[in-house]
Amino acid sequence: MQRRKLNRAWETLRAMPMPAIASDRLVDLHNDLTDYDITVAKLMREFLRGNAVTKHDTRIDVELEESLRSFKTESPAEVECRRELLRYKRRIDDVIRELLRLLSQNGQSKTIPDEIEDDLE
Repeated sequence: MQRRKLNRAWETLRAMPMPAIASDRLVDLHNDLTDYDITVAKLMREFLRGNAVTKHDTRIDVELEESLRSFKTESPAEVECRRELLRYKRRIDDVIRELLRLLSQNGQSKTIPDEIEDDLE
């Protein structure tokens, strides 16, 4: 059951396009979100390769959430962009949560469905 949830969360994230940048003021937040996305993708890749993934490495970026929420928008385009960035970040967080549940349930299990492995390659 947990593997299906992880698979669903991963597929949902991979199906979403990375939000576009609406203004120069959002560049840093967009870059931070991109780094977070890449970090999670690398973490999943290591998990699929059978390498140990620790709970210390697997954590939700709370600071990024706070930064996105506290960003003061000046235009409707920035409002929409911030919403899209938050939505994308929540999908990344879903993957992290499901991976943490799977690790807790299986005591650092290293196996994962083949469907996810296909998406990473």
